[in-house]
Amino acid sequence: MAQAAAARLITRIVDAQSSRGEASVVLTGGRNGNGLLAALAAAPARDAIDWSRLDLWWGDERFLPEGDPDRNVTQAREALLDAVPLDPKRVHAMPASDGPHGSDVEAAAAAYAAELDAAAGPEDHGPVPAFDVLMLGVGPDTHVASLCPE
Repeated sequence: MAQAAAARLITRIVDAQSSRGEASVVLTGGRNGNGLLAALAAAPARDAIDWSRLDLWWGDERFLPEGDPDRNVTQAREALLDAVPLDPKRVHAMPASDGPHGSDVEAAAAAYAAELDAAAGPEDHGPVPAFDVLMLGVGPDTHVASLCPE
């Protein structure tokens, strides 16, 4: 499943880059999300992607220190990001709990919202840019984007 999803993701990114010059993807974490990223790292067709013209965002994240193994961005780096030539300025990780906002989760969330807003253009008609792909996983308790049932 991960290999098939990776092939489709590659196609979507390449198509977006061909038509608009760049692509934007929202990543998810968890076993399936990281499995997809590992499959993408192993796919020979990954070289069809112009990694310098790809923006990566996160749909959810754990508010933990930078490098914590439970952070989605840490897991994504291990599965894919460290293996491809990404422009670090185009990797939009959510702030960590030991970052510039310290333990103030509201300030960190506001900073990420401001980063999204800054990336949105007039064609997006709002404070969030349009994304070419938004990946969402479903956890074992059926949570999506860290939104748990009840």
